[in-house]
Amino acid sequence: MGLFDFLKVAVPEKKPSKPAQRMPVSIVEFDGRSFPLASLTTKGFVTKSFDGSLIAGQNARVTVRVDDPAGKFTFTATITVADTAGSKLVGTWTILPTEVDGVIRKYAQLRAQQAGK
Repeated sequence: MGLFDFLKVAVPEKKPSKPAQRMPVSIVEFDGRSFPLASLTTKGFVTKSFDGSLIAGQNARVTVRVDDPAGKFTFTATITVADTAGSKLVGTWTILPTEVDGVIRKYAQLRAQQAGK
C-alpha cells in the first residue's frame, strides 16, 4: 500500500446522455406571432391560445408549420378569419394550391389511422 493510496477516489464512468428530443410543434404564424394548431383540414384550420389580434371577416396571409408524427411540412396561404370566439382562431383558406390540398388530405388520413390504433 502506497503512501497516497487513501487519496484515490473511485469515480464511476458516466454514460453519455441521450440528446434531448425536440417536441413536435404545429403552429400557424402571422405578423410575428405564432399559435398552436388544434385542427387542420382542406377547408381551414383552428388554433388554440389565440390572442385576439385578428377579427372575424379579416383576410390575412399566414404560414402553417406542421411537425408531428403524422407529417412535417410548411406552406403559406391566404385565409379569411371565420371566428375568434374564446381563445381560438378559425380560419378558412381563400386560395389553397392543389399540391398543398393533397398534402393536407394525406396528413388527415395518417392522423385518422394513428387515432384508430
